[in-house]
Amino acid sequence: MISIAVFFLLAISLIMPDAYAGEWRYSIEDEIGYSTNIARTADNEIDEYTNAARIGVRYEENSVDLEGSIGANIEHLSYLSGVFENEIRSYLNADLKWSLMENRLFWMVEDTLSIEPVLSRQAWMPGNVQQTNVFSTGPSIIYRLDSSTRVTADVRYMNSYAEETREFNSNRWYLGTSLIQESSLLTDVSANLTWTNVDFNDEDADDYQQVGLFAAWDQQYGRSGLRFELGGLGINFDRGDDKYGPYTRLVWNRLISSASRLLVAFNYGFADAAQQVSGRTRAAPVSSNIISSQVYTNSEVEVAYRTEWARSVLETSLNYQKQLFLNSSDLDQSLVNIRIAWSKGFRGGISTDSGISYARTVYDLDDRTDDTLSPFFGIYFQRSSRLSYSIRSEWESRDSSVNSSDYSDLMFYAAVSYRH
Repeated sequence: MISIAVFFLLAISLIMPDAYAGEWRYSIEDEIGYSTNIARTADNEIDEYTNAARIGVRYEENSVDLEGSIGANIEHLSYLSGVFENEIRSYLNADLKWSLMENRLFWMVEDTLSIEPVLSRQAWMPGNVQQTNVFSTGPSIIYRLDSSTRVTADVRYMNSYAEETREFNSNRWYLGTSLIQESSLLTDVSANLTWTNVDFNDEDADDYQQVGLFAAWDQQYGRSGLRFELGGLGINFDRGDDKYGPYTRLVWNRLISSASRLLVAFNYGFADAAQQVSGRTRAAPVSSNIISSQVYTNSEVEVAYRTEWARSVLETSLNYQKQLFLNSSDLDQSLVNIRIAWSKGFRGGISTDSGISYARTVYDLDDRTDDTLSPFFGIYFQRSSRLSYSIRSEWESRDSSVNSSDYSDLMFYAAVSYRH
């Protein structure tokens, strides 16, 4: 499945390369890989050589008429032993904002095309991945009542699609409006109302309508920025009971110095898989999205830190989520993700990156716990402004309370890339 935004990007790139004044980037890459346990099983391990051929294009612009970026990659993944079927995978991330009337009317496009698991409790392996896409588009209107008060309105159509999990497929309409008061140059206070209608393609899935009402406080002070939202949400299911609950969101950014920054975020409210995949209800990616039509209460905390010094960059992040499903408690789970990554540049176009990631998933149904550890290392050679080589290795090990789900997999990759 190739999304609408991919077609738009390729058409503009090939037919009208000079239509906009932004920056185009193209890439071609071929990567040879080796895995010691491609099926990620506790026994009967299968080693496998792979070849991944990728082509990518990215467009960025920040002008009066168009602001945002869109990037697409298509990958052909070959399993050289013939044990597994070859795959074609597509990836896309689009966030575009067209100005139709200066400072008044905008048209928005957001698109996330990615790979997600079919069965979230199983390892990420051939046969257990599927293509998903969440696409949304619509107008945004801004109208000033006076010098310090403005009204905004947003209308969005959203479509969600999964290659295997058909209950994920849906059509949605979203309406949102805000009354914003600029109490000072750096402080906004607003009242916000939202309405969402979700119509699933699967007849067995329970369609619903959601209404949200909340107040928001947004302030910039010194080197910090703070946004706090507080209110309530209500969901009316076509076949199930109505659900009501509080909603709160806090995001605090702190610029510690010109080279260091800190992010702290908290979120509590209703969510579903389509919102998770598109990033609308989370601050950081999770390790195990459950691709379904089910709505859940999501509690999330994230802390992220980044610092730079002497050609080095250190990034750390901690993310915790508790997902309690409203109509299917069998899916309830807790997720912890920790990541530490360090990159270093050297003379002669050489750079390295190394780090470790850790993920813990606890399933409430049977108290199963999966702990996954993944250290990684890569070295990169920039031979010219367009040509580069890389060698990477990664080891992934899972320790599960269900012994048959334990595995370890050592992977090596060598790639050559051409970028223009």
